Amino acid sequence: MREPQLLMKRRHLERIGKVSLPKGYSLRTYRQGDEGHWARIISRAFGTECTAAVFAREIAGQDDFRPERVFFLTYRGHPVGTATAWTKPELGRLSGYVHMVAIIPEHTGKGLGKVLTAAVLTYFKEHGLRSAFLHTDEHRLAAVKTYLELGFEPVVQGEKIRRSWLEVLRSLRRPDLAHRYCGEE
Repeated sequence: MREPQLLMKRRHLERIGKVSLPKGYSLRTYRQGDEGHWARIISRAFGTECTAAVFAREIAGQDDFRPERVFFLTYRGHPVGTATAWTKPELGRLSGYVHMVAIIPEHTGKGLGKVLTAAVLTYFKEHGLRSAFLHTDEHRLAAVKTYLELGFEPVVQGEKIRRSWLEVLRSLRRPDLAHRYCGEE
């Protein structure tokens, strides 16, 4: 059975900061025909089998879909990363949801997740939203570190999630956050 994902919240969309793209990279939004690129990125980043049909159903087939909400990071014109600016009514009318941040493995470690996430946050701010949420897996320590650097905070709901967050924050050598969010001394 899959472990529950960890929820994080950015309480405001002020001071997102400028995140620079490394040389050779650029940022753009969805274009007709990007379905296969999205599926390849998701498959490679998450180690799953994903297809353009999944994009059609799970992204383009949703009421929330807008081409300008699906970001692509390209390297020399070829898509290597993606993230989606989503909403989830259960999270609040003025909250955005950072969805499916993914970068193919040979392009990780260059701050590209930060670029994509900051682009989504900026989109939310420009469209009148006031906060943002995202889910991540506890084994994605580099992603959690990036989200913390971008001002996201752990949302601790229940003992099992508290223990998961405690383990993650210990792994990241953040006793200050373990104490603040998990009550760890």
